[in-house]
Amino acid sequence: MIEKIAGQFGIGSLSSTQAKKWRPNVNTPSDEASFSLFAVELARISGELKNVPEIREDLVDDFRSKVANGEYHPPLEGIAHQLFLAGIMNDQE
Repeated sequence: MIEKIAGQFGIGSLSSTQAKKWRPNVNTPSDEASFSLFAVELARISGELKNVPEIREDLVDDFRSKVANGEYHPPLEGIAHQLFLAGIMNDQE
């Protein structure tokens, strides 16, 4: 099997022992990598996401002050729906 693979890569004149030990030269000047525009953009966005804080303190502080002042009135139907979907409530209660 090694001989067949080696033959495909132009080293068919090697013996089976030599073919098993053969490794391609990875330091040749012709080695290059190309990336799709999508991969480049994905890498750029991933780098930018590292600068976004995990917790947005400004929003947390705003909600805290609204709750403390009694100004936060979440939509109760939406909360009930989310609890139902999460399996915490069931429709028979």
